Amino acid sequence: MTEHILPKAAVSRRSLLTGGLGVTAMVGLSACGSGSSNTPTAGAPTGGGYVPGSAQLKVELGKELTGVLYPDGYVGPRARAAEKFADGQTTYRVVTRSFVGQDVAGDNTFSKHLENATGVKVKYEIVPAGDDGAPKLNAMMSSGDLPDAFMTGAPWMGGFTRSQLWTYGQQGMFIALDELIDQYAPELVNLFSQFPELRKVMTAPDGKMYAFPSINQCYHCSSSGQRTWIHTPSAEAVGATGESASTLEEFEALLREFKAMGMIPMSGYIEFPPMSLIEAAYLNVGDDRLRRKDGQISYTPIEEGWREAMITTNRLVKEGLLDPNGFSQTIDQFKRLAMDPAGTRVAVLPGQSQGEFAEINFSDPNARFREFQPLKPFTGPDGDAHVAWGYNPGHNVGLVLTSKTRNPEELIRWADYQTGLVSTLSMRLGELDEHWGWAVEGDTGIDDRQAVYKKTGTPSDENDAWWEMGPYNLVMDVRHGESVDDNTSIEPNLYRAGKMYEPFAAPEEEYFLEPFFTIEQAAQVGELKVNLDNAFKQGRANLALGNADPANDKDWENYVNSLKGAGLDRYLEILKAADDATNG
Repeated sequence: MTEHILPKAAVSRRSLLTGGLGVTAMVGLSACGSGSSNTPTAGAPTGGGYVPGSAQLKVELGKELTGVLYPDGYVGPRARAAEKFADGQTTYRVVTRSFVGQDVAGDNTFSKHLENATGVKVKYEIVPAGDDGAPKLNAMMSSGDLPDAFMTGAPWMGGFTRSQLWTYGQQGMFIALDELIDQYAPELVNLFSQFPELRKVMTAPDGKMYAFPSINQCYHCSSSGQRTWIHTPSAEAVGATGESASTLEEFEALLREFKAMGMIPMSGYIEFPPMSLIEAAYLNVGDDRLRRKDGQISYTPIEEGWREAMITTNRLVKEGLLDPNGFSQTIDQFKRLAMDPAGTRVAVLPGQSQGEFAEINFSDPNARFREFQPLKPFTGPDGDAHVAWGYNPGHNVGLVLTSKTRNPEELIRWADYQTGLVSTLSMRLGELDEHWGWAVEGDTGIDDRQAVYKKTGTPSDENDAWWEMGPYNLVMDVRHGESVDDNTSIEPNLYRAGKMYEPFAAPEEEYFLEPFFTIEQAAQVGELKVNLDNAFKQGRANLALGNADPANDKDWENYVNSLKGAGLDRYLEILKAADDATNG
């Protein structure tokens, strides 16, 4: 399959890969409870009296298939035989997504696979991804025209946030799934035993779980928000590598050498400006500019460490070492610099992958993307680097059952089948034995351990698979279990980039995970965040480009006040209230 990139009108590439606070409220929500209760500890009774994990499974895992290889220490689903459990007498209405080249509701290969494997008959009702699909979903919710289930993907697809699940659950529109899962979902129960934090993070403050979760763990994504690349031929021309600069001073010296070559030393674009590793030399900027510090939620762009990073950034822009256009240009303008037909014009570039600034073409051995290697973080004044590291368990929304669901036990089993290894790989790669098969001894995965599976010589197309909008189980060892190499995938290089950045990972106790919001909180935070993001980007550009001086106390005070004027204090106040209610 080709790389999944949504049209920019639907969702931006950066929001697709990194996400953020998914708090925009949907139309049609009525008032709900205050949400002041805390997430229960494991084994605590839910509001309905059920103790999560207390019911006995009524369905067993299928027999494990022989001949499938797993690396030492493998943690994840095993390949298992499956038997049909439904008679197809009920046709379920499931609202979901379909993308270019797919016919999920028609002759899609994976849609057929699911029906053949489980016997469950589904009529898929398609809504577009992103903002384009919101009106139709809102109309369903406000009118009460509910399907049996929603399978609309993660928030970046326009799917339900955890907060929306909680709100609709309290209103009785979505049903709690805890007991159903504990009785009819052996794959998911096994997953919870391997990653107990997944159950906790999907449990709402009322103690109930209103979605059958998916899990998507991505090692290299944990540091992708600050990943930076260096152009290998240009580095070699000055006797450098991606690991040559170990301190901020050495990095600056390297930029000066690139400038002397007539190159743009470093550039970026408005969503990923040329300063991510400079920030990391001074502080942990956190996920979405938030972190825990001294027992509080800190908005890092007003911390003193970030001010010091901006002082350095401002100086490097003045010296011509950072491209001033890198704070305002679009990603397409940025990409044109790297893809100039005469050769890349930029030596150092931020990017979650090479695909952010170069075309990925595996059929061309001289493709431009192959000319870049990860740049190692460099230390700052405190002798360390502080890479913002994502510690979330990889939680996503897989399937939501509504109050109109017929035979919820059957749909839970249908979702649980999708959580198995064979289904997860078929969802991504196509049909077993046609598009993919099991690895053999000696095949190596993304992490250089024994591979579990590999693509065949028959490539799948978009209509052989689904996007990740339903239940699936991409834990780390499944993702890394694909047999690939640098000639066929960028994943090994991204994995090595992650290993390069991991020694500098900020501590887990500083990580801030989005809490559950009440509908009132979600509406306020959604509006405040838009205003705050706009004020921040403008202030950052002014400080970087010299329209304001970050070293000048008055200019810095004006910058901080612009953020406060955009609602920073209220934003942090709501985050704290929601975090207290979620985590106690």
